[in-house]
Amino acid sequence: MSSELKSDSKIILASSSTIRQKILEDSGIKFDTVSPEVDEDDLKKSLSKKNIKEFCLALAKAKALEVSNREKKAYVIGSDQICVYKNEIFSKPLTKENCFKTLSKLSGNSHYQNCGISICKEGKEIWSHYAQATLTMKSLSDKEIKDYIDEDEPFMACGAYRFESLGKNLFVSTKGEETTIQGLTLNPIIDFLNSEKALII
Repeated sequence: MSSELKSDSKIILASSSTIRQKILEDSGIKFDTVSPEVDEDDLKKSLSKKNIKEFCLALAKAKALEVSNREKKAYVIGSDQICVYKNEIFSKPLTKENCFKTLSKLSGNSHYQNCGISICKEGKEIWSHYAQATLTMKSLSDKEIKDYIDEDEPFMACGAYRFESLGKNLFVSTKGEETTIQGLTLNPIIDFLNSEKALII
């Protein structure tokens, strides 16, 4: 489904994530990108006692609000993704070693990708959404894990795999929207923006 932006509406994605940008681009929505000036590490520490849903939504809201305070007339979309296995949260791995450790734990098991989304306007949150996807990974040998890391370089990917790329081949099954797994659940965003008459569908 392709969605067009009304001429008097402005949409901003509060993210520097290339995959989130591609998700919106592929939907046909025209938008600008502004990176939120949020210290995620400090924010995560302050939110550490919240449950996963509250954690995701609070991080998404913080990103959207920060940009909305600078771009008050726009619909600002903030998003956050958290990968969880057995109550352990996996951050971006950044290194080959961390990728290997994460994928070794996920190998042969089911884990969750959690996605929180917040839309703000005029410095206030006007909508939020939470979605969860369940993924079951194949049992991978050490060599298969190392070969995957070398080929796909998932150093900035939540869960140490790029589902939009070769990472999709690591799984036996998935349950949930593909865009949730990728970090920006699309259909509810389109539904909300349409209800605001911000889009022509």
